[in-house]
Amino acid sequence: MVLGELTHGSLGRVVVTMRRNSSRASARWRGGVVHLNVPAGIRGSRIAPILDELAPRLLASRPELSYADGQVLSFPGFSVGIRRQRLAPGKVLGKAALPVSAVGVGAELDFGLGTTTLAISDMLLKIARKVAPGVLLPVARECAERVGARPAAWAISTGHRVLGVCDSRGTVSLSYILVLLPAELREYVICHELAHLSELNHSPRFHALLDRYLGGREALLASRLRRYRWPVYRR
Repeated sequence: MVLGELTHGSLGRVVVTMRRNSSRASARWRGGVVHLNVPAGIRGSRIAPILDELAPRLLASRPELSYADGQVLSFPGFSVGIRRQRLAPGKVLGKAALPVSAVGVGAELDFGLGTTTLAISDMLLKIARKVAPGVLLPVARECAERVGARPAAWAISTGHRVLGVCDSRGTVSLSYILVLLPAELREYVICHELAHLSELNHSPRFHALLDRYLGGREALLASRLRRYRWPVYRR
């Protein structure tokens, strides 16, 4: 019986299922999503620690980037469904909308081929770029208000490797690819740049400020971001 879904900091989306005949928890990848099986009667408060314990093994065994017909990629603020389409059998099509976007994979394309995987990844990036302002900017403004930071302006940038920048004029730029992160990792990047409004370096004072912004979780979130498996190719 499916109990529900949750988002783990490094594993991403997790589907939790109860197995009455199981005496211990187990997990595996299926369609790019972790499926966690737990024994009957387990408390909800135990699920997060179990995932934290299983995370190193799961991350080590995570398959290379792949997609599947019927797969849904869920992120805070929007989701993307991947489905077969027959309108253009040899192409990958996309529709960017909030809160639900779509990728249509042509009926003639093989999900097992690297060229198809790359085309789907590229379409996901195009969708992310279009929805980024509507998803990221409200969250960024909320973070700034919470920590008492006042950037001069916000911007959405197109880089994949540099996730955020705070310039000397006080403008904070966030990469559109942040929409493909879990909420806590988005918050980490946003707060990192907000801390640069006060400290334009990575001094101990900067890290102390960032850690305060993040409620003492800077090191944990930095580690999770380094280990995060992106659902697209960052090129």
